[in-house]
Amino acid sequence: MRVSQQCWVCLTWGLMSLAHAGAAEFRVRPYLQNPAPDAMSVRWLSNTSDPGTLKLVDDLREFRSTPVVANALSYNTVSPEPGGPHPDLPWLHWVRLTDLIPGGNYTYTVTQGAETHGGSFTTPGPDQPIRFIVYSDSETEPESSTTPPVAWPAPTGSNRPAGRTNYFVDQTVAYKENCRLIAERKPNFVLLAGDIVEVGGEQRDWDEFWKHNAGEFNALAGNIPILAALGNHENYAGPGGGYTAAGANFATDKFLTYFETPSNGAQNPKHRGRYYRIDYGPITIITVDSSDGQPNKTAADTNHNMEGSHAPDFNPGSEQYQWLEAQLADAQMTSRFTFVQFHHTMYGSGPHSIPFGQKEFSGQSGIAMRVLRPLLFRYGVDAVFSGHDELLERSQVAGTEILVDGTERPQTIHFYDVGIGGDGLRGPSVDFDNPHRKFLAHDDVPEVWNGEQLVSGGKHYGHLEVNVAPDAKGVWQVELTPAHVFPLNDAEGKVIGWERRAYPDAVQFSQQ
Repeated sequence: MRVSQQCWVCLTWGLMSLAHAGAAEFRVRPYLQNPAPDAMSVRWLSNTSDPGTLKLVDDLREFRSTPVVANALSYNTVSPEPGGPHPDLPWLHWVRLTDLIPGGNYTYTVTQGAETHGGSFTTPGPDQPIRFIVYSDSETEPESSTTPPVAWPAPTGSNRPAGRTNYFVDQTVAYKENCRLIAERKPNFVLLAGDIVEVGGEQRDWDEFWKHNAGEFNALAGNIPILAALGNHENYAGPGGGYTAAGANFATDKFLTYFETPSNGAQNPKHRGRYYRIDYGPITIITVDSSDGQPNKTAADTNHNMEGSHAPDFNPGSEQYQWLEAQLADAQMTSRFTFVQFHHTMYGSGPHSIPFGQKEFSGQSGIAMRVLRPLLFRYGVDAVFSGHDELLERSQVAGTEILVDGTERPQTIHFYDVGIGGDGLRGPSVDFDNPHRKFLAHDDVPEVWNGEQLVSGGKHYGHLEVNVAPDAKGVWQVELTPAHVFPLNDAEGKVIGWERRAYPDAVQFSQQ
């Protein structure tokens, strides 16, 4: 049963909370995962082992969850996390809603004890216009509320006041405003290209992430699915293991507990859930795990400190590489547009884009991901989304697509670093140039100040908005618009509000 459009609007997209007084029943409120034309998963975590009840309002179905203890979501005991005493392990609930209508609108509620939360969602429909949001590097942690705002390097020629060396607000406020703006844009889904939390092995950093997305700050993930990629911070165990094989395994088990993906068919069970494909209406989204390359400590490696971890290799000959080629080949024939996301940006201007062997090489360079370039061009990928350098940057690279019939045609791929979700606001590396760069917020959006007041310009927290739809003649178009939450500030430089602003680098292209 499909809800009428009028009823759909009345139910209000975004937030539905019917919480009763008393102790919190939910550790993480309901959130969506693994969208399909006829299915959607609803997951949540509770503080007790009591089953929960999910009601699908639209067709009056009711489901009873079978909770399992989430053993991976333990607080680090090797090096105890601050903020204790910490709660006991939570219980994970999962309901797969099936037999849904493609392109249908649905509303649901989840009751856990005396507390009820809910939301609404749309299933992917065939050839429907869609909007999705992309960002990276939210890197949530409780300390974001108690530490000063991040360093905010000024571009050359800025008339910024001398005392303004840090950003206007702390990272908690910045990420909260970014999530609020994303929710207001009502996308069909969100891509999160890694570095979700500051320390993947610290449970309290994950608690902070869900506070923003399925908790007290926002119910964003309860209304739209977040499709996430593993970043280097998800492989970092912190004081309890750092960048080691054991530490990375401990940390990434938390990621794999929270996020549900379609099966990738990996022979190694430890590789399942780390890379995946989702088809959504006219497009295909492919998520690659760029955590670690082989051989270790070579130019083919994205992290020189994780030898022996569960991370799958992505280099030619690896199972992930072969899987990626098969998915790209299929998408070239079945989808109007193909997008790929992974964390380590292939082309950038930041500290992780300095080549192997050069001074200041970080040991975590995204340049190793260029090994995928032949595949991306051969099968006509339209854009690649990454982060890692914590910049807003677009690079444009030319190559050749090979069509199904064997003919060749010129192809351009846009490579984005969208690392402005909620953490650092870096400037480019000194004495280093990215020859493929077409836009960099740090350099290409001049700041305009009136004394202590920023009037316009500058680099800020935000995301990339992607709209896919046919034009008036029926030709399918993609428009990619980088946007940010601009801090409206008074004459003394105090933030008094927020406003969505687009950067002057909208990109459009059509289906060929």
